Amino acid sequence: MIERYFKNIILLKLAFLILIIIWGGTIQISNSENSVSNNFTDLGGVLFTMFSALYLVTCYQLYKFKTLGKKLLVPLVLLFIVLGFVTELMNPMQVEKDLFFLLIFYIVSPLFFVAQGLVVGMIYFSSINEKFTDK
Repeated sequence: MIERYFKNIILLKLAFLILIIIWGGTIQISNSENSVSNNFTDLGGVLFTMFSALYLVTCYQLYKFKTLGKKLLVPLVLLFIVLGFVTELMNPMQVEKDLFFLLIFYIVSPLFFVAQGLVVGMIYFSSINEKFTDK
């Protein structure tokens, strides 16, 4: 039963991450039209793309109860927080606060962090921990 909850939370986290990626992509596109900066030199976008790819792999590994997913999750969660703060300090977000922004910023993003906390808690403090053995 707990395995099903764990897998459902992983899928929910993936859905939230995809929404965050879509929102970030729309921001990148709208900022590129309004500014003279080149998207290819945008370090924050490149780092977030690399992070997103690695995070998707990690979620798949978690879904399959692979040890690699367990080992990568906490560093990626911390990296997500650090990247968010660093990129915001270097290049503050100038976005239109529309309905999509409100949905992502005030609902999806906090739920994403709660889901991450649930997964970390389940991995380290529940019987799910025993499932992470590569055979």
